Amino acid sequence: MLVSLLSSLAIIFLPAWYRIAGDSMLPSLAHGDLVLVVRALFSRKGSLRRGDVVVFERPENTYGSEDSTGLYIKRVIGLPGEDIKVAGGRVFLDGEILVEEYIRGPGPTGGGGMTEGEEQWLAGDAGAGTGRFREWFTGPDEYFLLGDNRAASGDSRAFGPVPERLIKGRAWFRCWPVTRWRFFGGA
Repeated sequence: MLVSLLSSLAIIFLPAWYRIAGDSMLPSLAHGDLVLVVRALFSRKGSLRRGDVVVFERPENTYGSEDSTGLYIKRVIGLPGEDIKVAGGRVFLDGEILVEEYIRGPGPTGGGGMTEGEEQWLAGDAGAGTGRFREWFTGPDEYFLLGDNRAASGDSRAFGPVPERLIKGRAWFRCWPVTRWRFFGGA
């Protein structure tokens, strides 16, 4: 009983290590990077901020992917109760353009682990000059999460806002490779 209790407490309160798979977070995180994540249950409810990098369970998707329970890492873009629009490669929050200093140029392109249906859906994402856009509304306790490398990221544009209960923790420190050590704010 004591061992079970201690194991449960460790799962809730101790940080966890996650190895990055894929290029959806370039240039911030690269394939093979190792990140220390502060678990969400340790943080106060609703303490996530725009720009935080989080690890989460992917919500049920509508594209028939077999892997709907894996862990993903993306950046918090939209907070609860916001109107998010994506048009011409730009993000608008409640009608105002979001300045994203962590994105440097278009970055590489590729599948980024998306299903074929997601790739087709994102290909329909409004392009520059089309006058079209995609729009989402985050409900209470929901977050809109995007990869920094938008061209290679299956993210909230494909599966919608993510409920806070599916967010497992916030990236705090990139510890590998040593030449790329970096603290992430807010953890």
